[in-house]
Amino acid sequence: MDKSRQRARVVLIMGIVGIMGVLLTIASDFILIGRPSSSKAFFKLGTESMAGLSQWRITIGAFVGIAIIPFQIAGLISIYYGIKPAGKAKALAIVLTNAHTLMMAVAFHTSYAFIASGWNLYYEIGVGDKVAEKMIMRFAYYWKLIIIVMSVELVLSSAYYVILILSGKTLYPKWMAFFNPICILIYIYPLLIIAPKPIGGFIAPAFLNLTTLIFFILSTGTIYKKLIRV
Repeated sequence: MDKSRQRARVVLIMGIVGIMGVLLTIASDFILIGRPSSSKAFFKLGTESMAGLSQWRITIGAFVGIAIIPFQIAGLISIYYGIKPAGKAKALAIVLTNAHTLMMAVAFHTSYAFIASGWNLYYEIGVGDKVAEKMIMRFAYYWKLIIIVMSVELVLSSAYYVILILSGKTLYPKWMAFFNPICILIYIYPLLIIAPKPIGGFIAPAFLNLTTLIFFILSTGTIYKKLIRV
């Protein structure tokens, strides 16, 4: 009883740290690439939406995110305790995979500073400059490689998470299988894509972190309640 309550407190405290980390990362997204436009305009422009950003936004937005993202790892503690009844190794497999995804997110966030600076240079030199254009293409190539690694890890960990929950051997109720990160992303994306100007241009850049925020809140709340009642 006491041990379960101690774990519940750990889940709650670490969960709050993780959730605060996500909220601050979302704030860094607003600073770095948010602008008063529609979501469609943001997704259509892609990385070019960062062209014209002031240097203070690039610097503060990038490095606040870099400093804060590692704190999101604390939010994974609820997943560990939630999956652990199905096997410690299985819980660690999911947590470590997600932790690595968050580490890759630091590199992903860092790349925004280089890409934004590249687009600014491109327009300062003059549209059509081949050297600046090639540099941006190289930056975008590395950026896409990071996205691929993160996407593969997210899909694999979400699939395993669903399989374990549906087995009935975890602390999660089975409905949580339908609120894994990939499913949450699918649920909120249609809402994000229709978000109008000016709010859409601020929400769209943070869609991955919004997914993490929703998942952390649901996971932390669910596992805390389970442990506190044992």
